[in-house]
Amino acid sequence: MTRLDAQPVMYVPSMDVFLHRWFTTYDAARAAHQSEGGYLLPFRHQFFLATGTSIRELGLDPDDPDWERIGRDWVRPLDHAAWERLRERRELAA
Repeated sequence: MTRLDAQPVMYVPSMDVFLHRWFTTYDAARAAHQSEGGYLLPFRHQFFLATGTSIRELGLDPDDPDWERIGRDWVRPLDHAAWERLRERRELAA
């Protein structure tokens, strides 16, 4: 698992206009992610499901193949190398 405190910020104020589903536990977020799709992202000690529009607000491409490689799960990515590439792009965009 990645360390939440070692990540770039995955929520920016411009995302406030979009509806997100928020969760206090990873397990609840993961269950919703599996049934509803989207992008599972962290915010402090919470988790939320985002759409591609929100991903663009982060300065990232929602169609980047690395999202599929990580399972669209920023917190527990399936492919750590793909997550690292996305993390680097996010840091550059911040």
